[in-house]
Amino acid sequence: MKKILFVCTGNTCRSPMAQGIFNYICRGEELPFCAESAGLCTLTGLPVSQNSAAAMMENGIDISDFTATSIEDKDIDSYNLFAVMTPEHKQVLMSFGVPSEKIYILAESTGGISDPYGGSLQRYRQCCCEIEVAVRELLKELV
Repeated sequence: MKKILFVCTGNTCRSPMAQGIFNYICRGEELPFCAESAGLCTLTGLPVSQNSAAAMMENGIDISDFTATSIEDKDIDSYNLFAVMTPEHKQVLMSFGVPSEKIYILAESTGGISDPYGGSLQRYRQCCCEIEVAVRELLKELV
């Protein structure tokens, strides 16, 4: 089983949604991958944003019990691939010693996935859709 780590800034919006979508698809299609997520600038234990949980629940994926994890609390050597939301996240991971070839930027051709933090539920729904498209693209490359 290959391990993917989705990474964003706070690990309360984008990366938990990506983790949920990725694992949901992989379970449904019996793919040999599992995902976790972490934040580059967060405190372990923070709850997922309410709008992230609501947007995901509308798609049949429950992430309401998710809590954030700091990248510092992860064993980065245990992951096969890091999927990040922006080019800036890639740069930070590289400064932690993650090789560039192990980092995949979601929606790279459009600049990545922008942060919905503090936005309306509609903004989170849009972000959820963007993440799903990007996760499906990632899976095409992995299988």
